[in-house]
Amino acid sequence: MRFYSYNEYCPESLFGENLVITVSESDIRRQYWPYWYDQMCKRFGKLHVDSKYNFEDCLDDWIVVNWAWEVEK
Repeated sequence: MRFYSYNEYCPESLFGENLVITVSESDIRRQYWPYWYDQMCKRFGKLHVDSKYNFEDCLDDWIVVNWAWEVEK
């Protein structure tokens, strides 16, 4: 199981500090994959997405969008 961390802005912080959030690959699959897959199907069509893309592509996009990095647990 892989884990990823990213910074999340914490408006309650007095100094505008960020929280470091760590999530598992399973969390990303459960929370982001349905959205990502749906958006890809709308843009490229289901047949194309099913033949060309997989969860690793989704994970790569999630990492870029969240400026995340892999961590050891």
